[in-house]
Amino acid sequence: MKRTLLNIIAFVFALVAFVSCDVIPENDRYIEVEDQGGERVQRLLIEEFTGHKCVNCPDGAAIVHEIQEYYPGRVVVVGIHAGMLATPTGEFAKQNFMTADGTKYYNEFGVQGNPAALLNREHFAGEDWAVRTKEKWMTYAISELGKEPVCEVLPTVTYNAETRELSVETEVEAYENMPADLNLQVQIVENVIGMQLKSGDVIDEEYEHNHVFRTSVNGTWGEAIESLPAGEKKTYTCTTTFNEKWVPENSAVVVFVYENSSKRVLQCNQAAVVAQ
Repeated sequence: MKRTLLNIIAFVFALVAFVSCDVIPENDRYIEVEDQGGERVQRLLIEEFTGHKCVNCPDGAAIVHEIQEYYPGRVVVVGIHAGMLATPTGEFAKQNFMTADGTKYYNEFGVQGNPAALLNREHFAGEDWAVRTKEKWMTYAISELGKEPVCEVLPTVTYNAETRELSVETEVEAYENMPADLNLQVQIVENVIGMQLKSGDVIDEEYEHNHVFRTSVNGTWGEAIESLPAGEKKTYTCTTTFNEKWVPENSAVVVFVYENSSKRVLQCNQAAVVAQ
């Protein structure tokens, strides 16, 4: 009963927000949708397109952090540095967080500028695929977190400090009959200190860039997996050598399952490279 009531409240809130162009007052943004009954939890993948020359990106990062704080343990973030405002030029040339895969995602999802965000890669009505109006990110997050999970993904990470070999075992469990044509994506993100342009053309040389996308372990778009019937489980394993420039203690592995045709994310999760 509690789950049903929470989902109804979240749906009404999201519906009102969708038909309004007004910015939602800060005190009215949060709606409890966390209790879904038992241990079955829907998580949210936020792919945040950003750049160190983007003056509005720190505000976008603050909103993403706010969503994470409101829904602890249920929001997984990947910060993708791509586009003109992430290009290392001039005094920003000494810092480069761009990747070939990040640029492919930027182009594939038609990002028009930074900051922008994909939320479970859902294409919301009336919006660009990557939503640029950062004030709406909370609204769409509430909508996604109010859904019933189709499956669970549980990563187990093994890291060898001597060889820097990283192994990721991901267990996929179907709660319902899973749709066809699915991919499993395994990525590495890192928290780092670097330069960031802020409002007023102020350069912060000690800015903390969180969840910076480093690489996709199992290919740009991941690997094809089985569409399991309800109640079934399957484990997938991939390995890589951890880049010597990255700090394993500051890094995490992100895993998610998505529909290959629509790119819509069904479920996501993350695990530290080195247990704290």
